[in-house]
Amino acid sequence: MDVNNKDNIPDHFDSLEEAGEFWDTHSAADYWDEMEEIDMEFDLQESVFLLPIDQQIYKKIKLKAETEHRSIEEIIQHVLEREFA
Repeated sequence: MDVNNKDNIPDHFDSLEEAGEFWDTHSAADYWDEMEEIDMEFDLQESVFLLPIDQQIYKKIKLKAETEHRSIEEIIQHVLEREFA
């Protein structure tokens, strides 16, 4: 991209997907002069763990979640809490 003909960074993105689409087609290196440094702090209260699950068990969990109008995560969390709480 010619830096002289670069698109302006939108003032606001309506969604994360829209922001992703913009930055998928634009390089931040072309916009360094428009960037500003900020201070940020993160207080992460939750951890996410990825675990392998047998495909047949996953299908059963998914069906139960759909039947009960709950998320798969809710079903798994409930089972784990029941077993280990």
